[in-house]
Amino acid sequence: MGGLLFWFIAGAAATLVLGCVVMYAVLWEHERRFAIQLSRRDADLAAESHRRRKAEDELRLKDTFHEVLFNNTNDMVFVHGVTAEGLPDVFIKVNDVACQRLGYARDRLLTLTPLDVQEAESGSGGVGYSRSELVTLSDAAVIERENAFARVHLAQIMEKRHLLFERTYVTADGRRIPVEVKADRFDLQGEPMIMYTVHDVTSRLATQRALQESERRLHDFFSHSPIGVAMYDAHKRLISVNRACLRMFGIPDAQEFVKFNLFDNPFIPKAEREAILKGESVHFDACIDFDEARRVFMLVTGRRGKAFLEIFINDMGRDDQYNVTGHMVQVMDVTARKKVELALQDSEKQLRQAQKMEAMGTLAGGIAHDFNNILTPILGYTEMALHTLPETDPMREFMKEISKGSYRAKELVEQILTFSRRAEPEPKPIHITPIIKEALNLLRASAPRTIEINRIIKTENDVIMGDPTQIHQVIMNLCTNAIYAMRDKEGASLEVRMTDFSISPYARSEFSELPPGRYLRLTVKDTGSGIEKAALERIFEPFFTTKPKGEGTGMGLAVVHGIITGLKGTITVESELGVGTTFHVVFPSVDVAAVPTMETSTAIPTGSESILFVDDDEDIAKMGERMLTALGYKPYVVSHAAAALRLFKIDPDKFQVVITDQVMPGMTGLELTHEVLAAKPDIPVILCTCFTEAGTRQEAEAAGISEFIAKPIMMRELADAIRRAVAKKAAVAKI
Repeated sequence: MGGLLFWFIAGAAATLVLGCVVMYAVLWEHERRFAIQLSRRDADLAAESHRRRKAEDELRLKDTFHEVLFNNTNDMVFVHGVTAEGLPDVFIKVNDVACQRLGYARDRLLTLTPLDVQEAESGSGGVGYSRSELVTLSDAAVIERENAFARVHLAQIMEKRHLLFERTYVTADGRRIPVEVKADRFDLQGEPMIMYTVHDVTSRLATQRALQESERRLHDFFSHSPIGVAMYDAHKRLISVNRACLRMFGIPDAQEFVKFNLFDNPFIPKAEREAILKGESVHFDACIDFDEARRVFMLVTGRRGKAFLEIFINDMGRDDQYNVTGHMVQVMDVTARKKVELALQDSEKQLRQAQKMEAMGTLAGGIAHDFNNILTPILGYTEMALHTLPETDPMREFMKEISKGSYRAKELVEQILTFSRRAEPEPKPIHITPIIKEALNLLRASAPRTIEINRIIKTENDVIMGDPTQIHQVIMNLCTNAIYAMRDKEGASLEVRMTDFSISPYARSEFSELPPGRYLRLTVKDTGSGIEKAALERIFEPFFTTKPKGEGTGMGLAVVHGIITGLKGTITVESELGVGTTFHVVFPSVDVAAVPTMETSTAIPTGSESILFVDDDEDIAKMGERMLTALGYKPYVVSHAAAALRLFKIDPDKFQVVITDQVMPGMTGLELTHEVLAAKPDIPVILCTCFTEAGTRQEAEAAGISEFIAKPIMMRELADAIRRAVAKKAAVAKI
């Protein structure tokens, strides 16, 4: 029994031990598996933590990137919410550009709404106020109207989610900025949000305005240009045509103008038509018979007969394949010009005659120049002889007669020069009576003794605006013709009468072409053979003469007519065969006070300066030397301009005055003057010439000429010119 109990207890103990061992083994395996699971979970947690940190870093980087983009874009960006009333809420985010452009601090801008930074819109779809509403509406009513507009506008954004519109934003300092707004709706945590991307369009609007202005100017030029313009495409189809072009063709509109093909029609010259078909630019004159054009083209045009048009056809550039992109046609109506050209062709005979006159004038001028060179020593030596001979010397009478004849020759040369001048002398107030007396005295010496010359002057005011030489020429021509007409007639008489009269604006006058005013009438009446009526109508034409061949040039009365017309006067003629001829010359008269008083001096002024005298004529050079010596000066005479210049440049201070001829071989007087004044700017230069055209005188004055002496050189004129030139330079030096 006890053994059984022992073995029972032993078996139970063994079973217990075995159960403990098994339990331990199970617990150990369970712990091992738990440790493995825990290790795996730690690894998973570590991996998850790493992924989360990586995601957070990426999110922070993305936020930073978005922030950088948000604040560094060129446009203003605003984000705002929507209030319960459906109005824009305050900004919850703005970028740096918005703060800078609007001039607000960020904190201040985040307290505003879109309505606070934009100007109330007017016009279609905008708030808009009439002038009376601006006065009568209360602030609350104004705000309510603006809010109503804002609700409608915001509702559109909410519905469409994207909207583009224009507004005017107002900066903190009151400046207005035109902007283009791109509104986008998005949801944030279930709440609607609006983002404005605002672009400043100031430059774009300025460019658009400039483009519109340029287009307007181009359109105005095209529409109002006096030159006809028509634009065609590459296929020569009409694009547009301006009014001037339609007017030149007499066509009412562009639809009708299409019928007149400017690129291929019979009025275009053949060579130009072929060039046009090849695509070349051409310029040609077309004579268009509009009556024929109406028949050929069935054209509606208001023009009749022939017209001359100057046409330019040019391409308007080429594309990448060098094909013409279009054509521009310019048209000018030159009908009037062509008519003038035809009229000028009809007047070819008169033109040739005018050319003959110019050639004769040039010849006369050359002759007068040489004749003056001959007269200069004659008059110069005569004056010096009269200056030195005693009053009791019988030679003085001979010298006076030589001087008198030389003066007449000088006046004759002046008449030749007047004929040869291209520029008219400047009129000045002159007494006409002394000129009449002088001319008649000259005529008495040459007229036949059988002709009686009477002078009748019935006026106290004989002053006109004119040139003495020209008036002398008028009188001499009229009287010479009268004497010629009476050369073989017994008991002939020449009457020269001068009277004054007035032309009233209220009464008829025989000189209807003259304006009202005071006039002098010079009448030259002869008892000669008279002039036929047919010849009387052409008497003032150049080269027309009633004298036999070899006795007249036909220029006398033509020159007279030109002179009188130039002085704003008129000339008429009355004649009867076998009875005589009467010429009436009418001049406008002026007040006697207009005539300048002339100061006279009996003593010839003298001096002691050293003078360089230059003239290529040796006789004149010698005479100049003796004349200057007689006046007390110290002359240095040279007959070559180049030699004179070399002498002057050796010692410019040696000379106080330079007197030079104008026409010299190798170097003219003006050219010598330029060189002399370059070496010594303050030296007086006197130019000696027989030409007195306005252009030559102006050129000489511009070159620095102090005084002028007309050939032939007179002793008093030379002495006065020297003293005036020296005085002018002295006066300039004092300034």
